[in-house]
Amino acid sequence: MHEYFYARFRTQLAGLAFRRPNDVVRDHIMRDPAVVFFGGPDWENVAADLATVPEHDRSRFVLCLFMVVLTDQALFTYFRDSYDTWRRETKYPKFGWSGFGPHNENPFKILWAPEREQAVNTNEMLALVPEFTRFFKNETRVYFQQNLPEVEIHGYFGAIRGDRGYCFNEGAVVPHWKAEFEALTMP
Repeated sequence: MHEYFYARFRTQLAGLAFRRPNDVVRDHIMRDPAVVFFGGPDWENVAADLATVPEHDRSRFVLCLFMVVLTDQALFTYFRDSYDTWRRETKYPKFGWSGFGPHNENPFKILWAPEREQAVNTNEMLALVPEFTRFFKNETRVYFQQNLPEVEIHGYFGAIRGDRGYCFNEGAVVPHWKAEFEALTMP
């Protein structure tokens, strides 16, 4: 997972179909000239987006995409004072869409939509979940220690578990990831 994330993920991420919000949303509401969105409601264009990712990398891509979107949204929502540093360093796209305002989608739909559309091999994703969850926990811990030391890791993981979006439980991958996540992050 580590090798994939640092060697291929960003290049494959650039292949998604991005949409820029209008000037008012970008400059006055989000105050972020680099912001772009992907996915739309319920990641309606998941099949087209994943078609740009080589089939042998799709499961890893989806898991890593979930990690960066979940981190982006959790930091914005629960650790706002640290978010600008994260955003400046990463500039990851937003999962959702923009119309009269920004609309962020539930990050758990990143795990579910490919399964729903049969755009990934679900059994392969399920097999990768334990390794991915360890990677997610370790990389988050290291990143926060080096870049956001004010974000306490247990508080961050607790914020994810406590968010109302955490109730989303569709498909097989989402509950499997939650079980692994809770086993690794519960105090």
